[in-house]
Amino acid sequence: MAMTDPASPRLEVICGPMFAGKSTELIRRLSGALAAGRRVRALKPHIDTRYHATHIATHDGRLLPASTIARPEELLDAEGDLVGLDEAHFFRSGLHDAVRRLLGRGTSVVLAGLDRTSLNEPFGEMAALLVEADEVVKLTAPCAVCGQPAVHTIRLFDSKEDIVVGGAGMFENRCRRHLIEPRPTALRPAIPPSRL
Repeated sequence: MAMTDPASPRLEVICGPMFAGKSTELIRRLSGALAAGRRVRALKPHIDTRYHATHIATHDGRLLPASTIARPEELLDAEGDLVGLDEAHFFRSGLHDAVRRLLGRGTSVVLAGLDRTSLNEPFGEMAALLVEADEVVKLTAPCAVCGQPAVHTIRLFDSKEDIVVGGAGMFENRCRRHLIEPRPTALRPAIPPSRL
């Protein structure tokens, strides 16, 4: 049996729909690495100020101090054994390259983010990061219609914006059975009145 080199850098991607516990899992992994004496750097996009401006924050109030970054290239300024990034999907381009460069210099990376948009398409570079990952943790959340495990998140409003920072009341999770098929050109109301 081959031995794993403990110093070998790894990419771990935590993905799934909104409200699935991605940030909670990221905090758990980063806190565990800190407790083990690893040099950890926690980061988040500067546009995500929903729950806390300078901490990775969960919907239920768990916090981990973090620095904010505006561009993926700023990941390369992070020093440590492990870099963790929350809401990775907010970076539409450049993230895959920055992560590969971190891995190339021997730094492990843990990312958390949505893997698909509300139109059920790959979210930015998350698809490429999933392919690159040494480990993928795919979480689910209850479907808003039936309570079964769901991996899809839909918007409950019309918007032409690619990225909308929001929370409960703006988005809803759906299982495949209750997912309205992709809306090709313009967003339509998420739930036709006949299905309410």
